[in-house]
Amino acid sequence: MDKENIEYKIQIIKDAFDEKRNIIGYAPNEMINVNEDCHQGGDIFITDKNELIDLEYQDFDEAELAKYVELAEELYEKNKVQISIYVLCPRTVRILAPECRIKSEATFTIKLACWGGNPVYDMLFQIKEKIEKGICLNDEDIYNLEMIPIMGPKEERKNLRIECLRLMNRALR
Repeated sequence: MDKENIEYKIQIIKDAFDEKRNIIGYAPNEMINVNEDCHQGGDIFITDKNELIDLEYQDFDEAELAKYVELAEELYEKNKVQISIYVLCPRTVRILAPECRIKSEATFTIKLACWGGNPVYDMLFQIKEKIEKGICLNDEDIYNLEMIPIMGPKEERKNLRIECLRLMNRALR
């Protein structure tokens, strides 16, 4: 993944979740490999203090929350560091609490933030959710993946294009 895309995602974390820690890049595989029955996480970053931040783009319900708690506990058990799960949701999110604290022996936080007002993000989110659930994309979904970069904000077009190409590649495998 190119440096611009990593910086873009780090900026999303800082802006959407008011993150003040110094994020240095993606976490090394040896820190983030978890039991294959556990959710493998989205983009997992590491801070300069070796804390882990997982950035997810998801619709969010109670089942997703349980999945993230399990991931946080596994990552904590493996690394014994603060774990943060940040979930960027569409405005139609089904859980309304902006921050979830769950009783656990692990030290972790789960925070939610909603995507901004541009509808292309909702469209992108819905397509990504279909792919993650193994649902075949229809012609309209493919067309939307082609159009999302053009319809998004100019300053985000490159990153949107990369994300759409990545999703299209996953969907057509």
